[in-house]
Amino acid sequence: MASRDSARATETGSGLLLSRQRISTGDSLRIDRPQHAPPVWPAILTSFLHSVSLGAAMLTWLEVCRAVTNPSEESSMAQTYYGRLLAMNGICELVTSQLVGVVSDKFGRRPAQVSAQLGQVVDYLTAGLCLPSLGFLGQVHPTSAKVILFASRGVAGLCGNYKVSLQSYTADISGAEECPQRMAYLGAAMVVGMGMGSFVVAAVSSVQLSFRASFYVATTLNAAIIILVIVKWRDVAPRRNFAWAEANPIAGLHILLTNEAMVVYATLIFLSCFALNMFTSTLDFYCSNFLKMSKPSFIALGTLWALESALCLGFLQPFLTRKFSEIATLQVAFASMGLFYLLFSFLTPSTSGLAFVVIILFSVGSIAYPMAVGLATRELSPEEQGSLQGAVSILETLSKIFAPLVASDVIIPRFDQPGQYFGMVYLVAALLVTPGLLFCQRLYKLTGRLETDREVLVEMH
Repeated sequence: MASRDSARATETGSGLLLSRQRISTGDSLRIDRPQHAPPVWPAILTSFLHSVSLGAAMLTWLEVCRAVTNPSEESSMAQTYYGRLLAMNGICELVTSQLVGVVSDKFGRRPAQVSAQLGQVVDYLTAGLCLPSLGFLGQVHPTSAKVILFASRGVAGLCGNYKVSLQSYTADISGAEECPQRMAYLGAAMVVGMGMGSFVVAAVSSVQLSFRASFYVATTLNAAIIILVIVKWRDVAPRRNFAWAEANPIAGLHILLTNEAMVVYATLIFLSCFALNMFTSTLDFYCSNFLKMSKPSFIALGTLWALESALCLGFLQPFLTRKFSEIATLQVAFASMGLFYLLFSFLTPSTSGLAFVVIILFSVGSIAYPMAVGLATRELSPEEQGSLQGAVSILETLSKIFAPLVASDVIIPRFDQPGQYFGMVYLVAALLVTPGLLFCQRLYKLTGRLETDREVLVEMH
């Protein structure tokens, strides 16, 4: 317990970063991981396998959209349709985000994770059937596929965001001090998995198979995750009952208003997610249509991003945190993100090779999300971690809904003609993340440090 009496200023630069309100109220804080806590590797492996599946599917979703839209229509039609599918998935995910969080607080994280993976199985199997056959099970007619894909994307959303239970589970089995770094390990596993997913797509393309094979691989991995979760996850978090009113997505946002520092963390999470979704939802289309990048080059770029991001999350983040502070690390991440989007927006077909140089900035920026989420987990008790991750999922899902629509329906169609500034979509992303630097600066006034050995407050100057 951190009490008001034990909170006093002693030294600067060490101890556990917490909001001043969190320290002064004396709420219970679990410094160390729970006794007999299970290892974290099953959670990291879950993140990796899900991301291989996601990468294999994400890099072929545009092929699905091209197959069901009229090829004679303007080239951006498939991208526009893809943006709407993402929005459909996001809207349905928004409906259940807080429900998944509070239900997992009562019944455990495993059922919520299994539900999310079952949703992906349905979604990816359906998408695969909309592509040319591999010799069995014919291709769904494009007219029917347009409707069916909206339904399958909706089912995946309603089954829940896998990150809610994954991040809640990681927080459950971690101490407050190690949680941000463990969230970074999840992020590192994610980006490496995405890179491996791109290799799946490259392999399918090289042997000239239908891209349906990529979705079959993705589905198999999601099924494997279900087995992993059932066998290796072990729920240790204290359970709590909930009222159905708490499952309301709007009602769930109150947890992000716990204190001023939490509001800042929530803002940073939303800004990073919104800009990221603008980028990832358009990157395939942008690189092939505007930068004239070949598929092998695009896959190589994604692989380089994955490797660099893994190094940044696994090594650079802990180094910067130890050498400087968590807040300074967040500032570096947001500055890198903004600079990357700005530089990427200036690339042209003749300079597209520079994407392999500036992508390091995007990799450094990948630190922002897991760092902000990890710091937010310190502000609440173990019983509330599911509700917190449900609220975080709402922010992430809102960005997943609106960012692709803004990018694909509003910006790209207005800047897709020869002679126009194609990079406007990424210039907007750069402008969106820039205020994050100011919010990070605000954290210096809102937080203090709790010396974990002696439970004393270390004021930040």
